[in-house]
Order: sequence, then structure tokens, then C-alpha cells
Amino acid sequence: MLKRIFLFVAFCLIFWVACTKEENSQAIELQSNYYPLKTGAVLIYDVDSTIYSNFTNTSQNFKFEVKDSITNTFQDLSGNVNYRIERFKRVIKSSPWVFQIVFTRSKSLRAAQEFFNNQTFIRLRFPPVKGATWNGNSKNTIGEQTYLIEKDLSALSINSLSFDSTIVVTEIDAKNLIREDVVYSTYAKNVGLVQKDVRAIDKNISTGKITNGFAFTQKIKSFK
Repeated sequence: MLKRIFLFVAFCLIFWVACTKEENSQAIELQSNYYPLKTGAVLIYDVDSTIYSNFTNTSQNFKFEVKDSITNTFQDLSGNVNYRIERFKRVIKSSPWVFQIVFTRSKSLRAAQEFFNNQTFIRLRFPPVKGATWNGNSKNTIGEQTYLIEKDLSALSINSLSFDSTIVVTEIDAKNLIREDVVYSTYAKNVGLVQKDVRAIDKNISTGKITNGFAFTQKIKSFK
């Protein structure tokens, strides 16, 4: 009987100590500020795009600007707050902005979502730790796609803008001798998406020359 009482008391002490440590430990910093959302925010990007054609055996380069403006918010059927984003495009600085598309972004305690072209993508998971993976297509019909945080907490300069902390998310990374599909997204703390690199190209197996497809880089130019 005494042995049982001793074991019970010891168990209670261990449980009490564990609970005390958990209560006194600091809360996990989820760092959701890598995906900030606020009405009135405006981000302008430089885009450098190249289209390759195996039909004409040519390539065409296009440079332009895009502007993403968060105009307002609304609640979906689940009660989640969604941010409406209007995207505009212009060829040169003196050109007027031309409306392109509307899409939305939202975030929960652990994830950041984007609803684009009638599909929902899980763009980021919190906290954004290097090596973290998730299925970015878990809420759409495209099929499973593993997203990976390749780099974290790195300083970066883009278009004369300096960012103390950035992370790089690999959304797609499929390469072989004849095909290359890659999508890399870079996020900066308190800013959001600052760079996106996309390549969807076919290559000549003998020479490695690009024969078809497209590639573009989107880099932050200004934000507020």
C-alpha cells in the first residue's frame, strides 16, 4: 500500500512540474507577419517575362509592372475574413493602370491561403521554419503538390529595397533533361510576397536549349 501511495505522489509531482513548465514557457512565435494582410496596402512589382515558341522558333521578352491593391474585406460562409485584391498592369510608368483580375487572400492561425483563378492554394504555413513541408493543393482539385521552405531568415535586397528577414518557398521543383517546371516564392517579414520566379519550359535534349514555354520573374518595386 505504501509503495502504491509513493508512486501516486511521485506521478502527481511529475505531472505538476510538467504543467508548471508548460504554463511558464513562452508562446510559440508563429511569425504570420510574413503574410501581412491589411486594407489599403499596395504593392507594385516589376515583371520580366519571356515566351518561347517551338512553332516560330523564336522568343519574345515582355517587361511591365503589376500592382496589387487590397481594397476591402468580407466574410466567407465559414466566417473567415478574406481580403479582396485587385491586380492592375501597365507597360511603362507613364501608362495608365489597366485592371486585370480580382483574387483573395486569407490566413488562419497556422496557414496562409490564396484564392486565385477559382482555386485555393495554401501558400504558407506558420511558423515558417526551414524544412517545413505541406500540401499546397490540399484545398483545390489540381492534385497534391508538396511546398517546401528552402531558406529562412535571410537578408535580401531587391530593386534597391532591403529586407532583414525573408523566406523562400519552393512550390514546384521538377527538372529533367527535356522539361523544367519550377515556382519559387520569396516572402519578407511585414511585407509579404517580394519575389516570384516561374519557369515552365521544354528543352532540346541534345543542346539544352529552350524550345518552348515561358519564364517570368516578379520583383517588388514599392509597397505601402
